[in-house]
Amino acid sequence: MTRDELYINKTKADLNKTDITLSYKSNLLTDISKIISNRSYTIRLPKTAKNLALIECSHLPSSISRYPYLKHKGTLLRNGIEMIKNANVVLLATGETIEVALTWGNVTNFAGVVNDGKKLTDITHGTVEGVDWVVWSNKGSNSAQFPLIDYGFNSDDPNVWYHPVVTVKWILDKIQEQSGVTFNFPADKLTVINKMIIPLLTRNDSEELYSKYPINLVGTGIGSDNRVANYFGLNINFNGDDTQRKYGETIDYQQQNSTVKAYKISYDSDKSHIKGTVMVVFRSTTISIDYLTVELWIDRTSIATFNPVSYQVNDNLWTVGFNIDCTFNISAEQTISLGLLSGRGYFSSLSDAGSNTNLNLTLSARGEIFFGEKFPLVPNLPDIKQIDFIKAVASMVGLFALPDGENGIKFIPFDNLSANKSKAVDWTNRVIMAYNSVTPRNLQYTLDNIAQNNWFRYKEDDTVMGNYDGNIQVDDATIEYERDAITLPFSACSTKGGVAYIPLYSYNEEGELEYNKTNPRILLLDGTKGIFKGLEWTTLIANNYQTYKGLINNAKVVTEYIRLNSIELRDLEMDIPVYLAQYGCYLAIIEIKTRENNICECKLLKL
Repeated sequence: MTRDELYINKTKADLNKTDITLSYKSNLLTDISKIISNRSYTIRLPKTAKNLALIECSHLPSSISRYPYLKHKGTLLRNGIEMIKNANVVLLATGETIEVALTWGNVTNFAGVVNDGKKLTDITHGTVEGVDWVVWSNKGSNSAQFPLIDYGFNSDDPNVWYHPVVTVKWILDKIQEQSGVTFNFPADKLTVINKMIIPLLTRNDSEELYSKYPINLVGTGIGSDNRVANYFGLNINFNGDDTQRKYGETIDYQQQNSTVKAYKISYDSDKSHIKGTVMVVFRSTTISIDYLTVELWIDRTSIATFNPVSYQVNDNLWTVGFNIDCTFNISAEQTISLGLLSGRGYFSSLSDAGSNTNLNLTLSARGEIFFGEKFPLVPNLPDIKQIDFIKAVASMVGLFALPDGENGIKFIPFDNLSANKSKAVDWTNRVIMAYNSVTPRNLQYTLDNIAQNNWFRYKEDDTVMGNYDGNIQVDDATIEYERDAITLPFSACSTKGGVAYIPLYSYNEEGELEYNKTNPRILLLDGTKGIFKGLEWTTLIANNYQTYKGLINNAKVVTEYIRLNSIELRDLEMDIPVYLAQYGCYLAIIEIKTRENNICECKLLKL
């Protein structure tokens, strides 16, 4: 007789005499985004006072408890042995009994990656040069970050250069860090993954970089040809770095009868902000500090005035300070300028007038970057969901996923099932034979979701010359003719001159360089070259799917009743095969369902 004890939120529940049925499922041949949790079948608890209190009287329509809508922590003991800890318990329904169910072995934090639909571009990033962005400029020679890839432009074109790449490992590390999930890859597969790179094929800019690195505008002196006695213009000059030169330019500008150095914007900015200080020096015997202002102009319109925050007067020589702080909209080709206005009194002489201006101008994101500017990494990652990226990488190197602790994913090669035969658990003497003859209780000859032709594909792209898909065939005329087993979110690459070819640029009839949008790509880094050779699906299948081919060809799924005690169930390892001498073969676990008296219904796949 099995003795079960169920604890919900550390409180022991009253149970009926019926055993709790548990189901253990392997993730072999399962999509990583559908990593299966082990689960119990519905557990029917008696409606005792203790159990009703446990569910906070949620059986009453008048109850306002949130208990039915929350997950609760559960622990299951069987014959005094802790079988399951940190399970999720949910209340399903109440009626004659209280119906609850358990799930366990799931990866809690990974559910967020799967269910939230986060994309690679949702990865949190900062503003540190070399970590979060690089300067997109001609480096003179290729490197691991700017590898040689044929993008379609002429090598001597001064208006473009090779795009940066990031490694697949860099992306996986970011996902792990921010999701709290740990990925455990086998060492030999990690060697291949570490060579994989993702070219950044878009040219998206980053609002964070505009905020972190504003345009510095400085000025000394005043405008020339000042012909108004109570006004003179203040010079401002671009003082930013080379990556900001295409945001705007310093020009000579006619403002209020004064010719000044001003800053003309190159693109529309719907949320611009300017902040800094202006210090002016002038002589006057008639000016009043209360009527002195600095004016901020956009073209011919004054959009803001600023009052003094400090001043000194020495022998009619005034030194006046202003703080500038203004948010505004500005359009392409409009000009920012500054001037000093006296509302009462006049400047005595401008021969010794001057200014010292230091302003930071922040523009809103332009929408794209140009050659020579800061190239942010994360905003230019492929438009792919994080889970689809993980699936793609795992499938390319022939890995399936198993939960590894509360927040770990262990990636297992199909070949491990064969390699682990030396560790196989012998269940020969535990089988409860159904018949006098040595035949299984049930034997099936097909697996779900398998066809005669199982296609492994890259994303379709008309610009790619050649076919880089692969096919695993199953010799079984009774099943569906074909299916797409895997379609990667990346397109394949042709090869030109020994490197990958991605038609990102072309030239029009006038010989002008044109940028073309293209599908995401994944490549291998070979020194300072980006190559596609080795990533053809025929090669990937040959290197990583030999055991898988054996599993799905001549498939035999055996169902047997097998005696397994609580400790054996607790310590199950789904990547370790079992051995049944009566059939002379090793088998992989697909599913185990507990029954009464330590009897389990086991579904096993012949290796």
